[in-house]
Amino acid sequence: MILTQTKTFMAGLATLVKTRPAVAFGAIAIVATALRVLTLILADADLGPDEAQYWVWSKNLAFGYFSKPPLIAWTIAAATSLFGDGEWAVRLAAPFFHCGAAAFLFALAARLFDEKVAFWSGLGWLFMPGVTFSSALMTTDAPLLFFWAAALYFFFAVAGARAENRPAAAPALALGLMIGLGILAKYAMLFFVGGAILAIIVSADIRRQFRSVDAALAGLVAAALISPNIFWNAQNDFQTITHTAANAKWGADMFHIDRLAEFLVSQLGVFGPVLAALLIWGLVTLPKRLGAMSPERQRQLALLAFIAPPLVIVSVQAFLSRAHANWAGAAYPAATILAVLWAVRADRIGALKASAALHVGAALVFASIFTNFALADQLGLSNAVKRLRGWDETGAAVRTAAAPFDAIVVDDRELMASLLYYARGGPPIVSWNSNHKIDHHFEAFMGVETVAAPRALFVNESADVIALAGQYDRIAPAGLSSTDLKGGKSRTLHFYAVEGLRP
Repeated sequence: MILTQTKTFMAGLATLVKTRPAVAFGAIAIVATALRVLTLILADADLGPDEAQYWVWSKNLAFGYFSKPPLIAWTIAAATSLFGDGEWAVRLAAPFFHCGAAAFLFALAARLFDEKVAFWSGLGWLFMPGVTFSSALMTTDAPLLFFWAAALYFFFAVAGARAENRPAAAPALALGLMIGLGILAKYAMLFFVGGAILAIIVSADIRRQFRSVDAALAGLVAAALISPNIFWNAQNDFQTITHTAANAKWGADMFHIDRLAEFLVSQLGVFGPVLAALLIWGLVTLPKRLGAMSPERQRQLALLAFIAPPLVIVSVQAFLSRAHANWAGAAYPAATILAVLWAVRADRIGALKASAALHVGAALVFASIFTNFALADQLGLSNAVKRLRGWDETGAAVRTAAAPFDAIVVDDRELMASLLYYARGGPPIVSWNSNHKIDHHFEAFMGVETVAAPRALFVNESADVIALAGQYDRIAPAGLSSTDLKGGKSRTLHFYAVEGLRP
């Protein structure tokens, strides 16, 4: 009975995909996003330290923050003002950003190619492993990739309007808006500008269609949007830009072929092995297929131009120093469309179906683990989720220990961010600057000097209090807390009562 109903449903879905791909994609996108929101509500996962930090920022809205531009804080503020400060509300915007990105990629693929390519492109984005992961966490990647996909659509909309002798002011304005908002989400949006310039260079059609007045209009809009953030940086010693540059970690220890290899392998986990294989196959065979430079080939070259800057530059960064897997995420909106296009044109729909099945299965496994960490323990994945568990217990222990004190002092950014969320309701939490340099937001704006605290509780992840040496008149042990993180791991915090802060 169930098998028969499943076959009937799948046959109906296949018919809908063939006859009305936009409707099929829309239905799948709505269901997938609803399930992702439900996953957030049912999640076992506490906020990670970075998410907790962004939540702290959202309580003090500004045009900039120490390590990131401001849009993520604004987004969290909007969601939590409506739904409260629960973890799911902090993360709520993430699945909607990715649903929106998939919709723009569908629309772009339909504009450039056809609705068959559009359906598989939208579906490919929705269930890409990196997108599944990113939809469950509130990071700067989700808004960045939404605005990147939107900007990609409007870039080609400008060219399309010019090709059809229609006014291009509206799509040019929208392009500038998307670029500006993308930069306010994450400075990696600047890769898009490089991609646009490269697209104009490599594609003769784009070069004819995209005029300097369109670029100027988009640039003016983007510049106007980001100018408050630039002004904020100027008032604060260009903290965000300096931090972003420092994050590259260029120093004496450089040139690592092993880290480059590790980064490239990690991209299989972000993009998916089948899509990655299709993309590589398409790139290898591209020169052969570009013999006749048709309009479709010109569009392929233009899309390739948007893949190159993030993927090549971040690969170089991985070789020089280090790079996280998500740093090249901006390459994959265009890469998704191209991989799908080449598969469709080569009649390799079976590969796309296999990729979709693999990614949907992985998404279901991920959702099962994210909502039930006991399953992670059974699968031997306790270590993979340790940063997202036990913070309620840890926060309660710190709040109880700190009750007799005037403040909680912390000498670690991640620990302080998590305690600001999970130990809230207790004494104020302030940052101790042990090296007398501004290394993070809390040292810059929430230092120990910002509160009057004759008696404070120093909370540290180690028993070493050398950071306080000579800075307080009295330092005495005040206990510890230990939270079981399963898999043989625990989170131990050491408490010290400190009095008499010296000037």
